[in-house]
Amino acid sequence: MRIALVHYSAPPVIGGVERIIEEQGAVLRSAGHHVTLVCCEGGDPEHWDGLIPICRSSSQEDLFIYLASALCSMDAVLLHNVGTMPFFPTLTKALRRVAATLPSVRWLCWVHDLVAGNEDYLETIAAHDSEIFFGHCKHWDYVAISNRRAEEVARHLGVRCRVVPNGIDLNSTLGICPVVARFAEYAGCWDADVVLLQPARLTRRKQIECGIRLTAALQNLELRATYLVTGAPDPHRPLEAAYATELRDLLRHLRLEGSVHFVNEFFPVGPTELRGLYAIADALFFPSRQEGFGLPMLEAGAHRMPAFCPDIEPLRGLPGAICFTPQTPSHELAPWLIRQIGGRHAIQSRKSIAKNYRWPAIYRNFLAPLLSEPHALDQ
Repeated sequence: MRIALVHYSAPPVIGGVERIIEEQGAVLRSAGHHVTLVCCEGGDPEHWDGLIPICRSSSQEDLFIYLASALCSMDAVLLHNVGTMPFFPTLTKALRRVAATLPSVRWLCWVHDLVAGNEDYLETIAAHDSEIFFGHCKHWDYVAISNRRAEEVARHLGVRCRVVPNGIDLNSTLGICPVVARFAEYAGCWDADVVLLQPARLTRRKQIECGIRLTAALQNLELRATYLVTGAPDPHRPLEAAYATELRDLLRHLRLEGSVHFVNEFFPVGPTELRGLYAIADALFFPSRQEGFGLPMLEAGAHRMPAFCPDIEPLRGLPGAICFTPQTPSHELAPWLIRQIGGRHAIQSRKSIAKNYRWPAIYRNFLAPLLSEPHALDQ
């Protein structure tokens, strides 16, 4: 589809709506849509398929002629706040006229805020502009970012409004580098019920098979479990290659090839990549038979994630250690671990955000169905 996003400004101009439209535009482009930005200030050409600049000094008639020509080829136009806020009334009036003359275009008035009923902005509305902000435009469908905004639209504008929540770019928010971001999507980490991380070389004392069997036990509990092992081969012990073969045989036997990943096979895991893996994981699982210290335990604590380890020295003495008895069977360890993770509000909150508010989820659950609805002219 050819989609235009309209707002007063866009990044590098700083603002909440500015950030939302840039990220919304990015997810729409990643889904294959051709996305054009229409704004007065800002707009990085690299982030858009097209840019339509608006001059604030233009008259309503000039804007009407200009926008009618610029938007006539669009399948949908998303009006972010420009239909309900009084920051450029001339533009609002022109867009109402354009919508009336371009019935083949789908017009979506995206309501982040609305001046109607908002005492903070009422005094900014000129008397001759009040009618455009206290009534709905019959040529627009209205979309609000929350139930509260939808209720306000219904109450003050007299029109029903659907809700499409804002999204979040977790990769940017968490500082995840592009290679790890792509891997997380490939491995389905954001949609998993639990993601365990073990930063370890493929050596026997790390007991990686324990994590593999634990992953199988978690899946037997009907959970989507993912186990990430950084998995670099040990250059000092080439004979450990046999151990790597045994682990892969175990994966095939348990049918876990899509759930257990030796990340080093996808990319070298340096400090930047490791930080990203900690950011996408829910917990450290560190089942080593013996350790001289156990640095990943401290890394996990620094990333505010639970660290599960056997009850051995020196691991049990490190900050944040959550210990289990060595040799605990996987079918007993799995429900215990899930209870530990399930009781941590921060983890569950982040998982809810990842599953429901990441932009790919917003697109899948809200934007794609909305945009796929037949236009009134096609029904």
